[in-house]
Amino acid sequence: MEQQIQSLFEQGVKQLESPDCEGAIATFDRLLELDSNHTDALGCRGVALGRLKRYAECIDSFNRAIELKPLDRHSLLNRGIALSEWGKDQEAMISFDQLLLYYPHDYLGWESKANSLATLERYSEALNCYDRALEFHPTYYKAFANRGNVLVCLKRFKAALRSYDRALEIKSDDPDVWFNRGCGFMAWEKFPEALESFESAIAINPNHTSSWVNRGNMLAKLGREKECLEACERAVEINPNCTQAWNNYALALRRLGRVKEAIASYDKSLVCDSQNYEAWDNRGYALAKIGKYKEAHKSIDMSLEVKPDHANGIYNKGYCYAWEGKTTLAVDCIARAIELNRSKYLSLAQTDPDLKPLHKNKRFQKLLGKTF
Repeated sequence: MEQQIQSLFEQGVKQLESPDCEGAIATFDRLLELDSNHTDALGCRGVALGRLKRYAECIDSFNRAIELKPLDRHSLLNRGIALSEWGKDQEAMISFDQLLLYYPHDYLGWESKANSLATLERYSEALNCYDRALEFHPTYYKAFANRGNVLVCLKRFKAALRSYDRALEIKSDDPDVWFNRGCGFMAWEKFPEALESFESAIAINPNHTSSWVNRGNMLAKLGREKECLEACERAVEINPNCTQAWNNYALALRRLGRVKEAIASYDKSLVCDSQNYEAWDNRGYALAKIGKYKEAHKSIDMSLEVKPDHANGIYNKGYCYAWEGKTTLAVDCIARAIELNRSKYLSLAQTDPDLKPLHKNKRFQKLLGKTF
């Protein structure tokens, strides 16, 4: 019996590593019929279920392992990671804290707790946890990289770049680090430097979809629209199920005046993810550009159904109302967009030719503090 259990466990581990998660689960289930208290099998089963996003069953498997063995480091850590992936970061924190109570030097525990804190936008606490992870593992490059992401969220761009560069000193061939470094430069509005980082990611992994998407974004920022379109085409070739790739491809097409093709690409983006509020909004704007205001409103309304405070969508509704001659509604929308993001939409509204029908309106002029 013992030999059969060991053989099944080894088979399940091999399947998990292959990765044949369905097969691994079936093998661990057979093992647990023979020994229901096999904590390692319960833990590995939990990992396999998590990879398949069967999170309720996954957490149940980890909980059973932890009930049997409260100090099971792997199950405590992996339960927290699964809860975080499931979008339950508050509960994940409880698991990580339990782990760190027993294993205070566990760098993966500190880093995973930091990741959950970052998701919860508790950035200062996240930084402290990344620092603890690095205290116990000074060459753990992922902690440096993720620490850089948090510093970007805090707009501490120079410190973020130092953190990314430290990660790359340790491991220079991880495309995700180069990608995140590029995103840091992008947030800092240093577009040539961002482009270089995305190209470095692509040099390492030519199929890194996100880097192709953002490479296109940066080429557009630099006025290189045809190259932008080529980058976006490459992104959808690599991953035709990437909603953001189709959305950005559509943006490039619209900027080149190919509006009907852009709308078709937004439709493909929404097939990939019907909750992509940016694609709904951008599709609405493209429809407005060809005078289809009724359809444009419907598309933008879908965006706002997903994200009611999406300032760009509200702004674009204002644009539609302006060209429909519905001035009061138009100014209401522009005012709301400015309220949500004053630094962006006030300056945009002051120079946006799309809002020309509002230029003689006194309320609009007062809102912008400008006459036309």
